[in-house]
Amino acid sequence: MQKNTRQETYKIVKTRPLKRQGKLNFSINSGVFTCSECEKEFEKPWLLKRHSKVHHISNQMATNTVLDEPEQAELIVENTISDANAFDYLSDEDDSSSIGDEEDNIVDKENDIVNNFFDIEMNSNPVFNAFSDMFSSAAAADEVSMTDDDSEIPEEVFETIGAVNDPTSCYPFHNLPTMILFAFIDGDNDMISQQMLKKILLAMNLIIKIQQETPIGRIFKLPRLDALLNYQARKKSKMPVFPSQRISVFGSNGNTFAHIHLPSDHLRFLMANPKKSKLISSMPDRIPNQSICLEQGEKWRTHHLFQQPMHTINGIDVWFGNIVYLKTNDCSIRFLVESFHTANKNIFARGYLVRAISIVCYGVEVAVTDLRVEQISHVDTTPVERDHYYSISSSLTRLSPAHDFLLFGVHPMKKPMPLSVLPGNVDRDAVFYKVRIVSIILFTDNTSSNRSKQYNPFESWLMRCAALPFKDRNLIANIQFLSTIPKKDGANGMSLLPAIVDDFKKLEKGVKMFSAEDNEYVVADTPCHLELCGLLGPATTFPCRRCYIELRRAKDFHYVLANLSPGRDTEIPNAPKIGMNMPANEISFRGCSIDRLLELQSFDPEKDTPVEILHTILLGVAKYMVIDLVKVVLKNDTATIARLSEFLTDYTRSTGLSKKFTQNLRHSGSFLGRDFKVLLQILPVILITEFSGNHELDLVIPCFIELGQLCSLVFVCQVASDFDNYIIRVDNAVKCLIRALFDYNKGTKNELHKAYCTKPKVHYLTHLKEDIIRFGPALNYETEKGEQFNKHICEHLFHTNCQNTSRDVCLKFAKQVALQHVIDGGSWINSSGNREMSGTGIERFIKDNNESLFYYTFLGGSRELKDNNDTGDIEDDAIQNNSFGAFVFKDDPISRPRIGLVSGSVVKFLSIVPRTDNDRNNNYAKAVMTGEHSDVANMNLVCKLDLHIFRNPFYIVNLSKFGSYWFIFNNILFDE
Repeated sequence: MQKNTRQETYKIVKTRPLKRQGKLNFSINSGVFTCSECEKEFEKPWLLKRHSKVHHISNQMATNTVLDEPEQAELIVENTISDANAFDYLSDEDDSSSIGDEEDNIVDKENDIVNNFFDIEMNSNPVFNAFSDMFSSAAAADEVSMTDDDSEIPEEVFETIGAVNDPTSCYPFHNLPTMILFAFIDGDNDMISQQMLKKILLAMNLIIKIQQETPIGRIFKLPRLDALLNYQARKKSKMPVFPSQRISVFGSNGNTFAHIHLPSDHLRFLMANPKKSKLISSMPDRIPNQSICLEQGEKWRTHHLFQQPMHTINGIDVWFGNIVYLKTNDCSIRFLVESFHTANKNIFARGYLVRAISIVCYGVEVAVTDLRVEQISHVDTTPVERDHYYSISSSLTRLSPAHDFLLFGVHPMKKPMPLSVLPGNVDRDAVFYKVRIVSIILFTDNTSSNRSKQYNPFESWLMRCAALPFKDRNLIANIQFLSTIPKKDGANGMSLLPAIVDDFKKLEKGVKMFSAEDNEYVVADTPCHLELCGLLGPATTFPCRRCYIELRRAKDFHYVLANLSPGRDTEIPNAPKIGMNMPANEISFRGCSIDRLLELQSFDPEKDTPVEILHTILLGVAKYMVIDLVKVVLKNDTATIARLSEFLTDYTRSTGLSKKFTQNLRHSGSFLGRDFKVLLQILPVILITEFSGNHELDLVIPCFIELGQLCSLVFVCQVASDFDNYIIRVDNAVKCLIRALFDYNKGTKNELHKAYCTKPKVHYLTHLKEDIIRFGPALNYETEKGEQFNKHICEHLFHTNCQNTSRDVCLKFAKQVALQHVIDGGSWINSSGNREMSGTGIERFIKDNNESLFYYTFLGGSRELKDNNDTGDIEDDAIQNNSFGAFVFKDDPISRPRIGLVSGSVVKFLSIVPRTDNDRNNNYAKAVMTGEHSDVANMNLVCKLDLHIFRNPFYIVNLSKFGSYWFIFNNILFDE
């Protein structure tokens, strides 16, 4: 690459001395650039540069005719800013630059910085282009390797002016900017991560671009350090401030204080955000026999707080209880509206047909009817009289309670607008606030402010909007932080529940908020579900929150539904036997702040605490079995363990899995959830194909086969069809797993073996079917993303002075929320009580300067939470050479998928041979080459498959790979 030796000069404009510390002043006035050889004038320095290189051999420096002295131009910056690196919150590496003494961080304010090496237009800027290329590759691989290879970053990126271009004057550095950056990174003990360095370089580039676009004569200023770090406390600041509430929590040493972001405050910002307002609210979806989102779960379809009571049709709000005319020729039929829902991307009204029996007598049908909202003509405003309406079943009867409430009751969400906001000619009683239902998922977990995670425990609360699509729901930007509190002196995360519950009780009744989608105030109703229960733990006599099963005894198991009476903290009736009352503490319930959850209408402690697959399956049953295999069954068999490790190592060459298993089996006790995810997809097929006939493994192999089949079923994001059959297969897989564990427990003679079939986590799986019916596939309520988010909370805790951690962490997250809200174009209430929004110049600047790069670098995109579920979901660039998958022809996308092997530019097709009983029992299928093929360009990949093991002439289809079992049986082997 040709070296850029462009030189520039500027006319320096003197600026008034700073009155206070912490302020940067820039003032630059570009002049006319004249060639010293031929006196030709140029408007841009790079044009002069090119002219000199082409027409003149000498390398004399171009001078600015405005300057009195032939001096080398420079950008003079007076710097009095304290070292902002002390606040390296977002570093993805260990960063020891915690806040220190102020005098250690003061930079010499007389230090002049030559900072003129980014000075050309953004689109042709080598700095921008070089780092844009690096960031683009980082966005794809989420990892940028910064090496000392000069070919990765062009030398002209760090070019500057004057004598700096002489390499001998800066030896051994390429130039002065390189020296400055080396000093910045390695000059002292302050640490800076690679990610933070990339952010700094991009910020420098964008700021200098803005400086160059500053009109001549205007002073370009950077904000003071205090204005950046403490704007929330400055009266003149126009930035919105996200509110944090200071609450009192009870502890063993009296009351202490904590800070919290209330869910209602998060919703106010989200509703006023034009990019998120449309996504966070949704109606129930009633497509039958399908589960692709939470809206299709039983709770969303049946719970009264989740039902949409109104919808706007042709500019008219149609409400719960309205009688409407239909677009039909029969005027005797009207429709009584109950709620609204979606199905197949259409909006439907659910209600009851109203038939005219006589001139003044009307009958309301008992059968529920759904009709598209386009069939509604207008609302009937005629007053309704109770004596004129009846319910119709087989005959006319008095109005049923449901019909009576629809006609004469008042929906709790139907709130009239005040007269002050209505025009004078509008009937006050006819105009109401629109209603948006925003369902919330709460998550709580423990973390630590110590890097060893052994000391200083904290408990935190997070919030997500359930209506968001699965992938969006797991993005960092869509995970809202509520609070964190040190776990000491009797205070813990549950101590925050009273404040959270009080806020949710208000939301259940409806809170007025501004909606960017509607451009007006609406009433937000917010039901919730969360993973909490009032049990003491799995070591108690009755550990299940769903049923009173006494797992610690070998007989007299009792499955009685957990009681929901308000007084359950004192006495549990009918437990564990019918007609027998017991104190709550003997049945494992405890009285604490969790009981406040019983005050919520939207929370059912028995149904709304779903089985969580990370801790129940991966860190439960899977961990039991892997440790049992390595440290019990094969404890003294080093040869078999070595063979097994070889096969696991060989499997790293498989293209069917996005993650590789690289751990040592001997360390199975310290495996994380992600390690078990990979291991469970490959261990069953390895054991059955390579170790069959090993008498030591014959009893344990069936457990892994059944566990692999269950995991392949539950680790799916959605079930697009045949959901009822999916439920049956999941339930059967759970029963087969428990049966295999029981047979293993009964048949083994190893004294080190422990019984697993009576473990509480194994019993919890028996309720998995109920949870999938209520909420959809188990990945919809996994907690792994919440666990991953803990690293961000930990980093904020590391950078506090440990004096008021709850306040400091809340403040940092509050600033993030406010900044993202402004950049997204959201609106807010200012100090005068007026609503205002961010200027259009922000959006325009970001779009003009690589919007995706800006969001990726500055707004968390580079540290997005990893999705290691390996469910077989397809990305645009997922087709790799020598990889297996299920394909469909592009010109016939609804055709039956075919298994294929990508080989260069073609796809070679395979077919599954009829399965034997042995194949079914061992959870795999066998495929052979058909000799047919097609061009890759003609095919669409619909699911990634794993056929790594080859037993001539058969390829083994690994049905333990997550998502493979259900896909194969729902699309290829659906006849079985």
